Amino acid sequence: MSTERIQPLEQALLAVIAAAGKMGISCDELCAHAVGGLVSEQYWTWADAQHAERAADEIDNALAILIDRQAGAPTKSGPDATFESAPN
Repeated sequence: MSTERIQPLEQALLAVIAAAGKMGISCDELCAHAVGGLVSEQYWTWADAQHAERAADEIDNALAILIDRQAGAPTKSGPDATFESAPN
């Protein structure tokens, strides 16, 4: 993959997770389902088993990045509160 695609793809993943949180979807649950789908050979047939573990790690890392960036902002508790309280 070209390095020109890495940053935009990282930003896209962060945006999808953050948007889910703003919509009231549990970010932890969203990421858990995504990781589960990647590592389960029968869940998503389009998932490439060769890259599944690294992709799952990237999802976990992205969630951690968002939680760390928003650590001081939430008025509620828990990681999903950081995304719900983000400005529109």
